[in-house]
Amino acid sequence: MDNKKVSIRPVLNLSSISTDEDFQNRTLRPVLKLQNNTILQVFSHFSQKQKTDINNLKKVELNNYVNLITKNNTVLRNQLLGLVIGQFTKDEFDVYKVNDLEFNKRIINMIGQRILDNH
Repeated sequence: MDNKKVSIRPVLNLSSISTDEDFQNRTLRPVLKLQNNTILQVFSHFSQKQKTDINNLKKVELNNYVNLITKNNTVLRNQLLGLVIGQFTKDEFDVYKVNDLEFNKRIINMIGQRILDNH
């Protein structure tokens, strides 16, 4: 099952200096790219439920909204993290859980950037 998860991910050729950066480049970025459409749909659905029309926000307003919501709304944050963590192999999860708080910050920051880049 783990091989199937890894085989469907896009291949990104990125260099790394540290172990955390290596995990980010070899696991997090490909998973985020794989889950990009779902992440955008979840965020858009959440925004609609909050009655926020993200398509009519100026870039600065959208940036502030994305940062505020992804950092402070626990329900949305956990949904977004789950979309990523659920794609980990057992070995990747073992790496993740050693430094989960740092990786969660990285994941949320990268998700926020993806949302901004796609609107």
